[in-house]
Amino acid sequence: MIYENNEEKRSTIWRTILTVSSVVIIIIAVFFVVKLFTGNPLEGRWVSEGSGDMIEITDDNQMIIRPEEGDRFTEIRCNVDTKTKILTVAEGPLDSDIIQPGTYNYNIEQDTLTLTEREYGEQLVFVREQE
Repeated sequence: MIYENNEEKRSTIWRTILTVSSVVIIIIAVFFVVKLFTGNPLEGRWVSEGSGDMIEITDDNQMIIRPEEGDRFTEIRCNVDTKTKILTVAEGPLDSDIIQPGTYNYNIEQDTLTLTEREYGEQLVFVREQE
């Protein structure tokens, strides 16, 4: 055993181990809390309930739109405002019927994303794709 006859050194080693473990646990907890509250809730792949088309929203505010048929896809800028729960899809070269440029209110319940077009009220429903 380490330092069998020296109680002071064993005590010092034990306190060091406890301190380092506590610091590591605190760092991990802070990481998860920050990631939970500052992350993009829309980040991930979403599949349309009606058509099977897919949109993917990345952490750097890119939206990749993939129709169900074919290998083509469109990449466009978007902005997510988590405070007002608004998704803004930028104008761009969209040849897609999945989602049009504009502003949408979003709502997430469990694994279901509902986008409501702010001007006309049209709703688009997507389900999070499990990886």
